[in-house]
Order: sequence, then structure tokens, then C-alpha cells
Amino acid sequence: MSRNRIRSLMPHGSALRVALLAFALAVLPSTAVCAESSSNSGSSGKEIPLQQLIDEAPPGGTLKLAAGTYRGPAIVAKPLRIEGADGTQIVNESDQPAVELRADRSAIAGLAIRDTGAKTTAAVLLSGADSTLENLRIETVSSGIHLRDASRNTIRSTTVGWAGPDVKMTEKGNGIDLYASHDNVIAGNTVTGMHDAIYIENSNGIRVEQNEVNESRYGVHFMYVNDSSIRGNTGARNITGAMVMAVKSVEVTGNTFVKQSENVNSQGLLLFDASDSVFADNRLEGNRVGIYVEQAQKNVLERNRVTVNYVGLQLKESENNRFQGNDFQGNVIPAEATDSQNNDVKGNYWDSFQGVDLDGDGFSDMSYAINPFFQKMTKTTPPFQLFFQSPGMAFLEGMLTSSKRAWTTDRAPAMKPYAADAYRPPAGSETAGTLIVSLLLLGSAVTTIFVTGVRRK
Repeated sequence: MSRNRIRSLMPHGSALRVALLAFALAVLPSTAVCAESSSNSGSSGKEIPLQQLIDEAPPGGTLKLAAGTYRGPAIVAKPLRIEGADGTQIVNESDQPAVELRADRSAIAGLAIRDTGAKTTAAVLLSGADSTLENLRIETVSSGIHLRDASRNTIRSTTVGWAGPDVKMTEKGNGIDLYASHDNVIAGNTVTGMHDAIYIENSNGIRVEQNEVNESRYGVHFMYVNDSSIRGNTGARNITGAMVMAVKSVEVTGNTFVKQSENVNSQGLLLFDASDSVFADNRLEGNRVGIYVEQAQKNVLERNRVTVNYVGLQLKESENNRFQGNDFQGNVIPAEATDSQNNDVKGNYWDSFQGVDLDGDGFSDMSYAINPFFQKMTKTTPPFQLFFQSPGMAFLEGMLTSSKRAWTTDRAPAMKPYAADAYRPPAGSETAGTLIVSLLLLGSAVTTIFVTGVRRK
């Protein structure tokens, strides 16, 4: 072939090379992302650093993680949404959060996070605003989620559980923990086996709704919280279902707390230093104390169903509260009240009280006074609890009524329970219950006498 012929072909070859180069530049970037996604599948068994992928993602975009294992810790310092497919897991053994969201308008969703590094912070730390944590599955040996100075965020459809060894509850962290974080929504989550399942402190405008909180110290714990709500949550086998302390303008409605009974300080619902708040339509069943109220004022407690607790209502040093339309059924002690004045108690149903309704309005013409004798006696001398419901104690309660005018009194008890499915004890349970209590008291008394005798020798 002549040299001129070869030269005549060169422009065409150059054009081909240019076309190939343009094609490569257009196609290779997307091919690299696909390759990276395929490498995320975990087939190689390697953990991929999550931070590297976050750094490469554009601000305001979405980082989609394929199934596989990714290594933390990672920090999100720009608006970004991270989504995980089924089988996506973040593992973190460091003393830093597995994922920390610092930027506003961020989100993580669909991730399983296993956080095994001991730390004072949480598996997920959120300090931004207008962000979302959803559909996460967190296993931790510290705390689950911390919000710090973070406002207008949402935590939903997330599970948090303890992944460490069997330790004391005080050695665990909280499931979902907010501090100085306002106007946040916590909805549809499940927290099990933590210190406090949901803990809120120094935060206002918080909505805690439709969560399940089990086997923790406090299921929901409000401390120095105003203008917030606890609605439609369920909790079981905690020390206390909901603890609301130093709160104002809080709504606690439609919750169910059962079987808080394994600790001497167990309650379904505990109010301490609460004011100007509403506690209504809650179900409190099988707890040591159904509702415990101390140093609380100007609250409304109505339409609560308090059944099969050891003590239905315990009222201490509280005034100017309204108790109306509550059902107290099947409780061993319906109510105890000391040093509580000027409370408006009316229209509650007490199954242990036999009222008289002469005018047929559905309310008793006789009042129901809550005798504080046993509560005061056992407070000063706790061993006297051995004589609970004994004939001698009942006789003393009936004799010492000189201060009856100061007792907390339901002015017009309801003649029938409000709940359509009224509690009915099983047949023969009263006799069996009395026998069991008597045997327990007898056993305790014999043990006390025996131990005392041994010590004296």
C-alpha cells in the first residue's frame, strides 16, 4: 500500500478513536457505579467502608446500598438520603456512632445496624434538623438513637434492642434518647430490653405515638418536658410504663401499660411534679400500682381503666387535680391517698364500694372515702404490711376515723363501670386469692419469727 494511501486512511482512524473516547466517557461512570454496587453485594465477604461511599455521593442525592455488610463509623455532613436494600447491614466496633447525621435534611432508611463498641454515645447520633430515621433495626451495647440539639425530626418504624451480655439495667443505655431537641415525632417504633426505652429531657413539642416499649426501666420517660404528648403506646414488663416528671401541658392518652409488677417501685403510670396536663383513656392492668400521683397539681385524670393492680390509685401530696369517670376494678387495694387536699374526685367506679342510688341518676348518693390509715401505718413501720387485709387492721381502720373530713373522697361514685367489657374476676378467685394472701402472710410471719429467734441465739 502506498504512503499516500495510508495517509488517506488516518483521518478516518482518528475519527474512530475520538468516537470511542466519547463513548467511553459517557458510559464508564455509570458502569463504575454499577460495578461498585455489585461489589457491595458481600459476595467477597469483605466489609466496605461506608464513609467512602458517603464522601463520593453528591449533596442532596440518594445513596442506595445493595445487600451486604458495610463498616462504620460514618459521618453524614451534607444533605443526603441513605437507603438500604434487604440484607444491608452496618457493623461498628468503634467508640463512635455507627452513623452520625450532622447535616439538616438527611435521612437513613432500611438499614440493620449492629453496634458492638462500648461508648457513651449511641449507635445513631442525629444533631441536624428536618431529618428522618426510618425502618432501622438497631442492636447495640450502648444506646440506640441520640438526638442532641436536633429539631423537627422523625423517628419511625424502627426497632432497638440490647445486643450485649446479660447485665444490670443501670449498665445499659436508652433506646431512643432526646435532649434539648424540640418538635420531634417518635412513632411506630419498638424498643426492648434497654435502660429507658424512650427518654425525653429538656425538650418541648414532642409526639410519642404508637410505640411498643417492653422490658426496660421506664417505657416512656418525660423529664422537664412541656407541650408534648404520649399517645397510643403499649408497654409490658417494664418497671414503670410511663414516667412523667416535672412536666407541664402534657397529654397522655390512649396508652396501654400492663404487667409492671416485678419491682417494688413498679407502676403503670407515674406522675411526679406534673401540672396542667391530661391523662385520659389509658388502660393500666396487672401492675403493682396502676396510677401513682405525687406532688402533682391542676391535672385531669379521666376515663382511665385501672384493673387487677395491687393498688389502683396512689395519691400523695397532690392537690387541685380532677379525677372523674375512671374505672377501678379488681384491684387488691382500690386507692390510697395521703396529704392530698382539694382534689375534685367524682363519678369514678369502685367495684369494692357498695353505693346507694335513690334518685336513679347512675351515681351513688353515698360518698366513698379513701382511708389513709394502712398507707400511713406501713410508711412508718414497713413490717406492718404483713397484716394487710387482716381482721385486726380492718378493725383499726374502721375505728380511727376522726380525721375523715380530710380524706380524699369520691363525692358521687358511679354505680356501674364505664367500660363496655367490664372486668369480672374468675369464679372462685376471691376465695383462692384470700387463701393465697393468707398463706403468704403466714409464711412471711413464720420466717420473720424464725430468723429473729436465730439471731437472738
